Amino acid sequence: MLPKRIALLAAGALFCATAAFAQTTGSGGTGADTGTTQPGYTKHDPGQWMKGMCVEHYARSASRLAYLEARLQLTSDQQPLWDKYQQAAEGGAAKQRDDCLASIPAAGTKPTFLDREDRAEKMMAGKLATMQASRPSLEALYNSLTPAQRVELDRPMHRHDGNFRHHHHKPDAQPQPL
Repeated sequence: MLPKRIALLAAGALFCATAAFAQTTGSGGTGADTGTTQPGYTKHDPGQWMKGMCVEHYARSASRLAYLEARLQLTSDQQPLWDKYQQAAEGGAAKQRDDCLASIPAAGTKPTFLDREDRAEKMMAGKLATMQASRPSLEALYNSLTPAQRVELDRPMHRHDGNFRHHHHKPDAQPQPL
């Protein structure tokens, strides 16, 4: 029980240190006077919080693509196929970010339940449109991959603290070389 408690306390301390670092490396201020927890996020303004989430989601999409590209170790013949897929995926993600930012309520207004439902529907429609637009280039890329690369791409990815990690069914499983 004690080791688990120590691990939780250490994780909490790490989180606080990360948040403090993010505040000091933000847009020039510490964030202490504005109530921010991360650059662009405020506790008291839902619009600022939503704006931060729009940007955060876009950044995570970009990091996921970069991670996959590095893990796949693409050949020179596969790289143009990846580039085409990446362009489609990034273009869709940028549109989703822009749509997300455009749907932020005016300052001082709180979104209603209907507003939130409408926003969620638009975000899902944007995600679907991105998937549909990038599907042909993804299929071309997938068909060019070696069996080992396909195994790598087929692994589900989970986010932990903003980092994408492959899910392994066995606790001691290691990523296989490509």
